[in-house]
Amino acid sequence: MNIDISMGWHKMRVLLLGLFFMMKPLLYLSLLSPCFSWAFCFDEAGRFYNVDPQLLKSIATVESSLKPNAYNENKNRVGEVVSRDFGLMQINSHWFVRLSKFNVNETNIYNPCFNVHLGAWVLSSNFSSHGYNWNSVGAYNAGFSKRTENAKKNIHPKSPIGLF
Repeated sequence: MNIDISMGWHKMRVLLLGLFFMMKPLLYLSLLSPCFSWAFCFDEAGRFYNVDPQLLKSIATVESSLKPNAYNENKNRVGEVVSRDFGLMQINSHWFVRLSKFNVNETNIYNPCFNVHLGAWVLSSNFSSHGYNWNSVGAYNAGFSKRTENAKKNIHPKSPIGLF
């Protein structure tokens, strides 16, 4: 679009107001987008815990569909609630005992960045204890079985099991 500077202030004002009103819906959409405000958290947590940010975002997508307020109950065969999952990364309530000394509770766990950092910590812990492999990624959701725990003892910690 060519703008003629000599067109006068009134015409320029009308043109700028027109542009503003055309862009206004896009501005509102960008402000309302849930990913917009916390997208950097995946990169930040990934750097801090040495975990691929794309892997963190993929886990959040699978676990919560990228919904920061996601909540799920896990029930046993009889229908009793045995644990609960919270937030973007669906942090399981069984972690609360271990994380209580860090003031993790059912309120602050819904903070998107805090939740992503907790998820990165869990995944990093899995990698540290069981190696950088798909079992460690799968255990993010399901935990490690006794069979996996026993098999881990027979695997050299530096074995070249590639994750990607």
